[in-house]
Amino acid sequence: MGPDPAPEPHSMVKTHVEESLGANPGDAALNPADQVAMGVHPEIPTGFLGSSRGRAFRALGHRPYRLLFAAFLVNQTGFWISHLAMQGLMARLSGNEPLWLGLLFFALFIPAFAIAPLAGLAADRFDRQRMMLASYGVVALLSSLLAVLVGSDAITAHGLLAISLGLGTSFAFAGPASFALAANAVPASDMASAVSLQSAANNLTRVVGPMAAAPILAAGSFEWAFAAFVVSALIAAALIGAMRVAPYEAEAEEGGILARLSAGFEHARERRPALPALAVVAMLSLFGVSHSALLPVYAEVVLGDIEAFAWIVVATGSGAMLGALSIGYREARPSMRGASLWMLVYSVAMGVFALTSDLTVALVSQFAIGWSYFAVMTSLQTLVQTLVDESRRGRVMSLFQVAWAGLVPWGGLLMGATADALGVSTTLALGAAICAVYGLGVLVWALRG
Repeated sequence: MGPDPAPEPHSMVKTHVEESLGANPGDAALNPADQVAMGVHPEIPTGFLGSSRGRAFRALGHRPYRLLFAAFLVNQTGFWISHLAMQGLMARLSGNEPLWLGLLFFALFIPAFAIAPLAGLAADRFDRQRMMLASYGVVALLSSLLAVLVGSDAITAHGLLAISLGLGTSFAFAGPASFALAANAVPASDMASAVSLQSAANNLTRVVGPMAAAPILAAGSFEWAFAAFVVSALIAAALIGAMRVAPYEAEAEEGGILARLSAGFEHARERRPALPALAVVAMLSLFGVSHSALLPVYAEVVLGDIEAFAWIVVATGSGAMLGALSIGYREARPSMRGASLWMLVYSVAMGVFALTSDLTVALVSQFAIGWSYFAVMTSLQTLVQTLVDESRRGRVMSLFQVAWAGLVPWGGLLMGATADALGVSTTLALGAAICAVYGLGVLVWALRG
């Protein structure tokens, strides 16, 4: 028997939803079962993936998504190995000076805040698959340079910051393209599965990556950690290159860069409730997840055991992975009401964490924090992805990236400064209270709407 015929590539439509859906595009855009709105031909998975038990994993029934998922898994594992090595290297170069460690974190993540909108514009203008290939190529190049400099003992703290900024810029450009490509790799009915799987994989690599990095860091061989990131980036690029999706064709638009950026924001405002969803993400990033910057201090000062920090990280990651998958199992469409309820759960768990000095209670509350946080983020990302037009997807998802990752460095600085003045427990309790008040307000708004 000859080989099976190659599957038809998924289609990336360049037309507005209005052009393909006719009289009532708003309703169709809100319906995640509508395949035309996403421009993706439906494929019906069979066996476990086609059953209710396999609903959360259904996106894996589509070959383009399987390749994208594998690329994400491999690249993120390499990132965590490299990230921990960068922290260890900076500690060695700076004499474990907190300021330099803070600058390293800032250099890596500030591009997600500063240039993500431009990256979103690029994702709406250029081929998303090629953008990701270029990003992985830059990551491999910069990581290779870092490995060589470390191996030859020529690296400096300033040089490490410069390379970190370059890596952060590459990550920022890959983000909106990755969001858009994931949406183009599955039909809209499997969007929740696709988003929840990527969120779960992100948390899985937060455990696997550090485990793989441990022996490298123990030996002080940082150059091998950076070499591992080179290999993972190249493997991820090969997987992305193997995806069969129709080349993205951008729509012609009038106006300059500012006008096009404004069009993306205006589109988010028009596609209700995309903008309120982004606001919830921003609030949780600033006053919720940013509390992770205080976890080492919390472990030492409140729990009296710095080694408890590792267990807190494991508890948070485990809850986050299961929380992300839980959204993939839900049959109901993601909504602002559901997200606000999860935000309230997050607030209660964070409040308990702030007020306890018992390790068991702290671990249980952090598990709940991880679960509820990623339940909110996964459901809202799914909601926003189903609302936006293809031609504006990159720009709107870049706003999601700014709200999710771009605000975390600022939130961490805010949490740190407040903790210096008021103490760790008080700061955590204030963050929980702010999230609770906002979540309650969103719930009231959603019920009235």
